[in-house]
Amino acid sequence: MNDPTPCSACTPERDAVGRVRVWIGILVFVLGAVPGQGAAQSGDSAESRFCTAPGAQSLDERGLRAVFCDASPAVQTSLHAAHRSAFPVFYGAVPAAWAGAWALRDETDFTDAYRLTVVQLTTFGVVTALKRAVGRPRPYMTQPLVSRSSRYRAGREEGAFESFPSGHASLSVALATSWSLSHPRWFVIAPSAVWATAVTVSRLHLGVHYPSDVLAGAVLGAGIATAVHLLRDTITPDALTPEAAMINGPSVTIRVQL
Repeated sequence: MNDPTPCSACTPERDAVGRVRVWIGILVFVLGAVPGQGAAQSGDSAESRFCTAPGAQSLDERGLRAVFCDASPAVQTSLHAAHRSAFPVFYGAVPAAWAGAWALRDETDFTDAYRLTVVQLTTFGVVTALKRAVGRPRPYMTQPLVSRSSRYRAGREEGAFESFPSGHASLSVALATSWSLSHPRWFVIAPSAVWATAVTVSRLHLGVHYPSDVLAGAVLGAGIATAVHLLRDTITPDALTPEAAMINGPSVTIRVQL
């Protein structure tokens, strides 16, 4: 015979609780399946862990966290602007220097444009060689953070192991130093220094370099620019100097009528 007495587990209240649990489970499953939402939450939690990580850390990690975790809108706006200006200056500074020397001067003095060209090419070559030789992984490869640059994301191999030294820091400081040494005026030195510093610090804000990367890059760029400037009399072709134009003088044509 069947027991007519209902079991205690079959009450309406327990059935309602069970249905609520089922709907909560479905909702969690659906939200977790939304494309991109899981990744965004993972990135947010990773960045939060990096910015609030307790315990002893290296100087590199502490310096990176001090800049990367700065939420000041003014700082973020300035660094993003400097970052966006980097490639236009890298690609346009040398052509602009040559064009300006040709268009704005009476004499054929291209020495400053030539030195700027040598500085940029030498810096790029040395930095590229060092990146390949050292092979240091970028911060987003080893730290719980997500790069703010769309060019660099965890899992992408392009440039992932080219953290040391910073190419942006090297090139920006090298160009600023070279032009400042060629034109030692405050209205050249001050804007150049501010721009190069902002580009250098922006690499930390984006989470793609450690402080030691940008420091080494800045020292390297300044050193190359200074060396080229000190050796200017040795490495600059005579044809590019104004003295050569004065020695050669204007061409003279003599006509003899017979």
